[in-house]
Amino acid sequence: MKTRRHLSFGSTPSFQNLYEEINKLTDNKGRLAYANYDPSLGEPPTEAQIDLLQNYKVDMPTLTFKGSEKLHGENMAVCYSKGELWVQGRNHIRTLLGDQNGMAQFVEDTKGEWLTLFKQIVNMYDEVNLSTSTIVIDCEWAGGSIQKGNAACSGTDKGAYIFDYCRVVSNDTGDTHYKSTESLVTPQGKSIYLLNSFGTYTLTLDFNKPDECEEKLENLALTIEENSPIAKYFNKPDNVGEGVYLWGIYNVTPTRLKAKGEKHGGKPKVKKTNGHGLPNNVKAKLQTLADKLTPVWRITQAITETEATEKKHIGLILKWVMEDIQKEEQPALEDANIEFKQVQGFVVSIVKDYYSDTLKGC
Repeated sequence: MKTRRHLSFGSTPSFQNLYEEINKLTDNKGRLAYANYDPSLGEPPTEAQIDLLQNYKVDMPTLTFKGSEKLHGENMAVCYSKGELWVQGRNHIRTLLGDQNGMAQFVEDTKGEWLTLFKQIVNMYDEVNLSTSTIVIDCEWAGGSIQKGNAACSGTDKGAYIFDYCRVVSNDTGDTHYKSTESLVTPQGKSIYLLNSFGTYTLTLDFNKPDECEEKLENLALTIEENSPIAKYFNKPDNVGEGVYLWGIYNVTPTRLKAKGEKHGGKPKVKKTNGHGLPNNVKAKLQTLADKLTPVWRITQAITETEATEKKHIGLILKWVMEDIQKEEQPALEDANIEFKQVQGFVVSIVKDYYSDTLKGC
């Protein structure tokens, strides 16, 4: 396997998506025993067994998460192995040629500082071997004009904000282990920060009480949105927090979780009518759901991720938004009993109108 390669970060689930994932993984044998049904016998379940299988209540775990303020920026990862240093965005390795938002130039200018951070990680964890593994310091690349709007560090100098953990990835197998970055000492005056240095949050969630879990997450995201420690640090009273980024352990495996507010995306969307020919009540329902699925932060993130700057890039933005909604918002669609294709036209209109206004400088 090549030493220098793109090491995908992957997406962080919302609570609804994480709940569904854990629900599928939890106690399936208990469900079968409860219904006295053994699928290995090759016989279909009886009606009584089907009823028991469907009504079985899974004993979900209670997990404790620790995290820090989530920034509205761009995914960044600085990687090091066998004496080679490189930086990547979410989808590809960044180089000085065609450098988006100055990420590669920043790492080049602070190369010595990054090498010192990697050395700290090697010294903290004896099992980390740079001849067989790659250390990946995951960050948020934020500040300046990376994202439009009034997010926590909008209008500040661009900088790298290190997540609460780093990854150690085997060069041979790709196996990944996670290590805390809590004890790293970042350089002064170089715009390299630990997210947890601005404050940490601990949340215990009982997955047997999903409504209570969602309420806790919403309240925490709202608290950070209204009182962003990062905005306060940079003396930006008009900026708001995006939300919270959490991680914990489930079955010995690191588990990530996020909760976002709505105010960090910048100017509001302009409401326009859609759904010609539909009854007004149906149209209103679809428009309401489309507005929920397409917050400003999702559109601006799509603009950043696709490097969109011209009218012809609208197709890339729409593709990104559509894929993100279908990946992240399936529970919301199911709750509304609406298929994505029914609301897709409304989403397209919202994105097109917002992007058109952005190009006009509205």
